[in-house]
Amino acid sequence: MDFETFVHLELHGSADEVKAFVEGYRLASGEQRVYSTARENIKTQSFFGSLVSKATHFVMPEAFAGSLGEAIEAVTLVDIRVENVRPIDHGELEFEFKCFSRSDGVAIQKVVETELPEGVVLEGYETDEIIDSGAKGAEMYSPVHEYVLTGQGRFHGPIEGIIAMGRRLDDQDFIHPGRIHLVESR
Repeated sequence: MDFETFVHLELHGSADEVKAFVEGYRLASGEQRVYSTARENIKTQSFFGSLVSKATHFVMPEAFAGSLGEAIEAVTLVDIRVENVRPIDHGELEFEFKCFSRSDGVAIQKVVETELPEGVVLEGYETDEIIDSGAKGAEMYSPVHEYVLTGQGRFHGPIEGIIAMGRRLDDQDFIHPGRIHLVESR
C-alpha cells in the first residue's frame, strides 16, 4: 500500500498569527487534511520541551507543506517562519477501556476491532472479561460488579487513519485513548 507522505510542520511566530495564516492558506487552497497537533491530541515533544517552545505544530500532506512554506517565505506582514519539517512514517495510538455492562462491552469491542481505516492495524490487543453472578444487581458505583470488561491495545498505521481512530475513540465514554505518537521517517 502506498500512502501519501505527511509531514510534521513546526512554525514559529505568534500562535494566533500562525493559526490564522495556515487556516487562510488552507481555505484558499481547498486542502482539507491539515491537522493541528493540539486539537488532534498529537504528541510533538516532551512536556518540558512544550513549556520552552514557542512553536505551533501541524500535520499535513508534504506537497501542501511545501507550498505553505513558500507562502510563508513570501509574506512580510506577519513574522512567521518554518522551523522544522519532518516526514512522518506512521502514527501510533495506545488506548485502554473499562466498562460494567455487556452491552457497553460489545459496543466497545465493535469500535476497537471493526471497520479500521485503511492500513491501520490493531496490535497488542488484550481484553479481560469478569462475570461475577454473585454481584448481580449491584449499582454502577458499587465496589463489585456482575460484569467487568477491561482492555488495552495500540493502533499502528498511516497518520490519517490514526487521527481518524483518535477521533473515533474520543467519542466513546469508556475508552481512554492516549496521545497520538508520530513516528518520523529516518
